[in-house]
Amino acid sequence: MWRNGVLAVVVVAGLVGLCQCGSASDWKDRTIYQLLTDRFATADGSSPSCSLSSYCGGKWDGITDHLSYIKGMGFDAIWITPVVKNTDGGYHGYWTQDFYSVNPYFGSEADLTTLVKACHNNNMWVMFDVVGNHVGNVGYDYSSINPFSTSTYYHDCSGCPSSCNIEDYSNQNQVEHCRLAGLPDLDQSNSYVNSTLNSWIKNLVSTYGADGIRIDTVPEVSKSFWTGFQESAGVFGIGEVYDGRVDYVAGYQGYVDSVLSYPMFFTLRGVFQSKNSMYNIESELNSYAQYFSDMSILGNFIDNHDQARFLNGQSDYWMYKNALVYILMSQGIPIVYYGTEQGYSGGSDPNNREPLWTSGYSTTSDLYTFLQTVITYRKSAKVWTQSQVQRYADNNFYAFTRGTTFVALTNGGTNQASITRTITYQPYADGTKLCNLFYPTDCIYVEDGQFDVVLLHGEPKIFYPV
Repeated sequence: MWRNGVLAVVVVAGLVGLCQCGSASDWKDRTIYQLLTDRFATADGSSPSCSLSSYCGGKWDGITDHLSYIKGMGFDAIWITPVVKNTDGGYHGYWTQDFYSVNPYFGSEADLTTLVKACHNNNMWVMFDVVGNHVGNVGYDYSSINPFSTSTYYHDCSGCPSSCNIEDYSNQNQVEHCRLAGLPDLDQSNSYVNSTLNSWIKNLVSTYGADGIRIDTVPEVSKSFWTGFQESAGVFGIGEVYDGRVDYVAGYQGYVDSVLSYPMFFTLRGVFQSKNSMYNIESELNSYAQYFSDMSILGNFIDNHDQARFLNGQSDYWMYKNALVYILMSQGIPIVYYGTEQGYSGGSDPNNREPLWTSGYSTTSDLYTFLQTVITYRKSAKVWTQSQVQRYADNNFYAFTRGTTFVALTNGGTNQASITRTITYQPYADGTKLCNLFYPTDCIYVEDGQFDVVLLHGEPKIFYPV
């Protein structure tokens, strides 16, 4: 148990110092597998059926037992559900009840420590999801919340709609002071709340050895608070700014180390789910270059726990594979949501939070081996050390390089006929032989300063010189 913000001595002994504490720069070479602890694996290997709106039985021990499954795809970091005790029904971890106790549904303090140690022994880093904006759904009776047990520590409803909830996300005062879906909103301008949250995150990270943190609901708290919180954590932080406006999202980088690349997520969903023009990628990247201070540490993703899965809105695997290649090969830190590798296609929350044990943890599924191929290549080519340079763009074709790696994508899908593009803006010398990562016998040559790329039935290609 935690006492006064610190773990009991019997637990602390031998635990501090576990953190491998990579910097923002160090995280660039990592590929993150995001999972929900409650849905990933049980401790005893059972496969219970459950309501997706409540606890299903996943444990930290279950993750530990299945690290080889994650590592087998090439992932070298995991992002796990918030670890603290939640109010009733908080299987997802975002309804904090006790900041100083771990969630007993997920296991014990020792189980969590074992997981982090096992990850580090496998050269895998652990990112803790953390919440500093709100607590669990207790209405206006705060007595069960530790340590913020009175109304003094929360924003009141002055200046808020009658519901006390955020209803206008263009009103920043409302966003920062009103409730998110009825959840009590902590007042970080209160000196006790501010100092306690900063001490809490410092102790949480140092006690368990977290290597990074994903910070929930960043815009719902004033920017000035996050500066101290990030410094107190002492590890890389990536914030959730759930918004499609590039300038708005970019405005939080610096207060926290980085942010999830939500504007590009929306663009990629439009391009690869709905076949919007691939020029939109070019346009979004131009906006990114204008507003973000460091695009190389943004979190790239095409799925997460808050969005209906890609395959729910677009069942074409080739469309999905193109999107996955983009997030894995473009600049930024790739984040892949659990179940992607098994072709999960759940709809909106909670249907996008399926138990993984129903898949049998297949390591031969199409998308498992696809991810394995791309991630393995990403590491071997060290693409994060090379700039991303656009080489071609039109409505249905997009290409870029990372060093000597050439990536060609299309949004045409399986039913698209063969398309060919001649690439003239390219970095290779005449005579260079380029071969396709997915089919090594599919090779092309650079002649007269150019080469043709042919994509069949919506396939992506990654070419490398041989």
